Amino acid sequence: MFNMSTFYDWDHGIVNRNYNILNALAKQEGIGRIVAVDFLPLTWRGAVAHYVKNILLEAKTGEMVYGDLTSACYQRTDKIFTYTTIDSIFSSNTVANELKRIEKILDLKNIVFWSYNPLFVNFAHKLNDRAFIFDSVDNWLEHPTYTRLIAKKRLTQNYQVIADKADIIFTVSEELHDLYRKMGRVKNVTWIPNGVDFAHFNNPALINKTNPLQKINQPIIGYLGTIESRVDFDLVAAVANVHRDKIVAVCGPIWPIVKKEFKQKLGHLKNVKEFGRIGYHDAPSYINNFDVAIIPHKITNFVQSMNPMKLYDYLACGKPVITTRGAGVDMFKDLIYIADSQSDFVGMIDKALKEDSNAKQAERRAAVKKHSWESRATEMMKAVTAKLYA
Repeated sequence: MFNMSTFYDWDHGIVNRNYNILNALAKQEGIGRIVAVDFLPLTWRGAVAHYVKNILLEAKTGEMVYGDLTSACYQRTDKIFTYTTIDSIFSSNTVANELKRIEKILDLKNIVFWSYNPLFVNFAHKLNDRAFIFDSVDNWLEHPTYTRLIAKKRLTQNYQVIADKADIIFTVSEELHDLYRKMGRVKNVTWIPNGVDFAHFNNPALINKTNPLQKINQPIIGYLGTIESRVDFDLVAAVANVHRDKIVAVCGPIWPIVKKEFKQKLGHLKNVKEFGRIGYHDAPSYINNFDVAIIPHKITNFVQSMNPMKLYDYLACGKPVITTRGAGVDMFKDLIYIADSQSDFVGMIDKALKEDSNAKQAERRAAVKKHSWESRATEMMKAVTAKLYA
C-alpha cells in the first residue's frame, strides 16, 4: 500500500482516511500481510527531513525485515509492515527492486498494489501484483501544496495513468467521479465516503482527558483540523466579531503557507484562541468541550472533491455542526446546519446552541455510528475479491 502520509505523522496524531482504511483492512480475515509504504519524498529537502524523522527517529517497534543506509522495513503489528525510504529521489527502479525483495522475504501471495499516492503511479503492475487499486482522496490537481511538488501537467498525466490502468478506483466523493469520467474512465469507479472510529470518539478515558478548553467559561465555537488554504479566514473572523461573547477555538497546526494570512485576519481578535496540533488521542476530549463545531471551508474545486472526516468525528461526539456547502455534507443535511453565505453561517451559531439537546446529540451519534471504517473496508474488499477471483 502506497501511503499519502508517513507512520511518523500518524504516530504523532495526524491521521487520515489512508490510516483508517489501512487499519480496517488489517482486521479483514482474507488479508494476510500489508506492506505500507511511507509517503515517498520527491525532493532533496524532503528526503533529508524524511530520513531524519522516519528512518533515524521513528521508533522501530518490531522485527527489522529489510534495511540498508537509505531504507528500512520492519514489522509493526502481526499483519502490518512499514517500508520507508528516500531512494525515490534517486530511482523508482531501486524502490521497486527493494519491494520485490521484501515480497520474497515475507513470502507474499496474491499481491494487490493499493495506492493513495498519485505522485507515483509507475509502480502499477511492476510489483508482481494481480490488481492495481487506487483510493482517490481529494483532487490533488487542485491542491497548491502538491502542485508545487510536481508540475500540474505531470500530475494530470499521472491521473490519466490511474484512469487507464487501475483495475478498481475508489473515490472519497462523488465529485471525483467526474475527474475520471473526463479521462474516459467509467467502469469500476466506486464512491466510498469517509467513515469514523465511533468507539474512539466515545471512549470515556479519552473524553475525560485534561485539556485547556476545560478552563474556558464562555461557549466554545470549535474547529479541529489542519489550518491550511481551504479554511476561510474571513468567515472565521466574521464569526468571532459577531460572537464576541464566545471563544473561537482553533485546534490544529497552521501550515506555513497560510500563517501570515491567519495572523493578519485573526491574530488581533481576542476571542480567537490557538491551541496548536491536537493528537488523535486528544481529539475526543477537545471536541467534547466544543459547544458548536464548525467547518468554515472555502467553496473551491479542491473542497468540492473532499469528504471532510471532521464532520463524522464531530457527529460521533454528538456536536451541532455548522458547515459551508462542501462535498459530502448533504449526506447529513437533516442533522447539521449548512450555510450558503457568510451571514447564514454567522447566524446559525446561536440557532445551533438554542436548538441543541440531549435527544439531538443522541440522534447525531446514532446516525453516524453505522459509517464505520470497518464497513468501508468490507465494501472495498468485496470489489477487490470479485476482481481477483473473477
